[in-house]
Amino acid sequence: MRAKFVVLLGVALALGATAQARPLRVCLDFFPNPNHVPLYVAVETLRGKLDVELIVPGDPSDPAKLAAARAVDVCLTPQMNYLIARSEGLPLVAIGALIGQGLGGLLALSNGAIASLSDLAGKRIGYSLEPLEPVLWRTMLRCAGVDAETVELIPIGFNTVVSLLAGSVDAIGAFRNFEPIEVDLVGRPGIFFPQEAYCVPATYELLFAVHPDLAAERPEDLRTFLAAVADAVAVTRADPDVAFDAFLRANPDLDDELDRRAYAATLPLYAEGARHDDAGVWDALQAFLFENKVIGASWPVESLYRTDFLPLPEEGT
Repeated sequence: MRAKFVVLLGVALALGATAQARPLRVCLDFFPNPNHVPLYVAVETLRGKLDVELIVPGDPSDPAKLAAARAVDVCLTPQMNYLIARSEGLPLVAIGALIGQGLGGLLALSNGAIASLSDLAGKRIGYSLEPLEPVLWRTMLRCAGVDAETVELIPIGFNTVVSLLAGSVDAIGAFRNFEPIEVDLVGRPGIFFPQEAYCVPATYELLFAVHPDLAAERPEDLRTFLAAVADAVAVTRADPDVAFDAFLRANPDLDDELDRRAYAATLPLYAEGARHDDAGVWDALQAFLFENKVIGASWPVESLYRTDFLPLPEEGT
């Protein structure tokens, strides 16, 4: 009887160790880039405590779908995309943030005919993603007093900078910490119009989201992970060079001027404490997307995100 008990105990311990060792699979929102620097710092600091596997999606529309299908454990996704996913019935809940404010807006070349947003009247704007981008850019145009119907919106895939430099379009949808730097590096300085300055609500650019069942199954792993991310944001701001070195150890091919400058532009934008819980931001953004028919339903704010996995303020560094 004792021998049988020892065997069963050994099996139980082995199963427990296997479950404990199961990696937390975190899907990036897109290919690795300076937006993710604190995440790579967190992964390094978690070694020996929690195994985190970073996954690069094949398409930027995939992460939320993968998390909802339990093909990954955690996904990074823009707040707008998250709300669209929820409106499509995907079972997800937001648990934290990596980038705490919006990055999007419109970019034109500053040596051209565009000096202000109103100069886009009668011009062409290139964009990548529907239905969201047309809504954003028409909102910005109307806010600047431009009749949006006079502006041609042209889907150009992800060749936005190439199209802008070639003169195929007069402005493009862009991220403030990347494309303006990209055009500047080729000697064609740009002028960037941030979306929040033109009637688009504030947003959390990158959220961490999970399937509700995953949240119930692995609460301590999620708390450990988000505490490490929060600490990593603080470390990244305090010692940017050390943090970027951690990023480059995983992505040595990104040691170039574009990514270094993009990183410098991103440093103020990481979400302090990994927080994502300003109810006003959620209310305003959800109302905006609903009013513009980007989402077909809205929900009580408390059902969209959870704060119980976030570190308490005194737990951060």
